[in-house]
Amino acid sequence: MTAIRSLVGHLSRRSIRCRRDLWLFVARISAFVALIAASAVVIQGYGGELLPLLGTSLAVGLVAGLLTAPIFRELGEMYLDLWRSTQALRDLAAKDQQTGLLNNRSFVAAVEERLAVRRHVALLIGDLDRFKSINDLHGHLVGDDVIARVGETLRDMFDEIGVLGRMGGEEYAVMIECPFVDPEIAHAHAAALAEEMRRRIATIRVASERGPVAPTISIGVAWSRPNSTFSELYARSDKALYVAKASGRDRVVGEHEIDLLDPERGLSRMQDLYWRSATSEPDVTPAVGWA
Repeated sequence: MTAIRSLVGHLSRRSIRCRRDLWLFVARISAFVALIAASAVVIQGYGGELLPLLGTSLAVGLVAGLLTAPIFRELGEMYLDLWRSTQALRDLAAKDQQTGLLNNRSFVAAVEERLAVRRHVALLIGDLDRFKSINDLHGHLVGDDVIARVGETLRDMFDEIGVLGRMGGEEYAVMIECPFVDPEIAHAHAAALAEEMRRRIATIRVASERGPVAPTISIGVAWSRPNSTFSELYARSDKALYVAKASGRDRVVGEHEIDLLDPERGLSRMQDLYWRSATSEPDVTPAVGWA
């Protein structure tokens, strides 16, 4: 009973996740059983000659460990298979199967987790330019290949430094934590990564019957604030993405650039300045020689 309880306790404390874990588990439990068997021999023979007693307990313990090792190996194999199946189901539920990136729900949860502990993050929202025309001209299989190749490019670039997601369709999201406190440096850091992301995607070539397909992407960037929520952060990066699309596509726009590049806001500001100047009070100081 003691050995069984110890075994259950071991499995509950430590997952068997690889072959190394499996063999460590077998060795430890087998050694534990051997120790129990050897201890039982010592207790039963207490009072006899010490040397023969120790030799007998060592032999019994060794045999007990060797006999039980295959049993624990089978049990460990079952636990390892169970862990792998569980991980596969978790990946299936959390990841987009076409790209290997987090799906919308999992990505949102990952960003919200960091915002909840006041991490300073940058959110990059990218949308492939004129993707519908790729599907229309080259077919959906080529379009699917483009989607997958972009996901592969993002994993190669950001897997170690960011959280990656596919928000749906041809829209991707990248969250990176800002290591810089100064806002200007933080903006420059995220903008540089976004520009590298845009550049790498622009080098992708996907073969098709009509010739190679060269996708491009527009990217909007926004930075978290002390009380940011995901929806508010996403809304600002999505607005920057809209401006990137409206100002020519295949470019990066940060939220601090929206006022400069947004055509609608630019026109509104020009009209506002015009009417301000037209309705302002004229200079009525008479010039020299006036009546």
